[in-house]
Amino acid sequence: MVSEQRAERPQRIAPQIDHWWLPDERIGGAQSDSYALWTRSGVIFVDPLPMTYAAAEAYPSVSFALLTRACHQRASWRYRYEHGARIVSPRHSPGLKGEPEISYVEGTRLPADFQAIRAPGPEWNHYAFYRPGEVSVLFLGELVRRRDAESPLEFSAVDPDLDPEIGRRSLENVLDLDFDLLCLSHGGYIDFQPKIELAELLERTA
Repeated sequence: MVSEQRAERPQRIAPQIDHWWLPDERIGGAQSDSYALWTRSGVIFVDPLPMTYAAAEAYPSVSFALLTRACHQRASWRYRYEHGARIVSPRHSPGLKGEPEISYVEGTRLPADFQAIRAPGPEWNHYAFYRPGEVSVLFLGELVRRRDAESPLEFSAVDPDLDPEIGRRSLENVLDLDFDLLCLSHGGYIDFQPKIELAELLERTA
């Protein structure tokens, strides 16, 4: 389901990385977030929410829309039809509104040096994206979340069909990565000591 709400204007949060968000009425007004990266492979959206048409004019062409999970397809199909984005979604993902151009698993070669890391928790087919670079960034999807950028981090609810501890193990796994910027699909981004923030969440919930 795509919200009728639209973000007004993306903001630059790091070199070649933009962020837009909105208070999402579908989840009680909690914050939902999306990101755009300017790369040699073109502009890449991650879990893209709808923007106003005026805001979307900043991205006349979009190469890819990467989804951390199928239900984060959000406005991806609009960006396919209007901006040429190719949809990149986890393999065997039910509920997509169409057929993605790329269905990935961990180890699939993705554009612009993105690496897909299986991070089950909210569902089995949930992934994080890691991209090394001048600013190394980890897109953590919905594994952890905040109500807004001022709220504490918390784990998202684990799929009842999965081991209740699987989300913790997924988070411990990504903490082995070296990243400067942590991008959440709900609750904004953390650009100051993000690994410490995640380690403190594990300690607080032990």
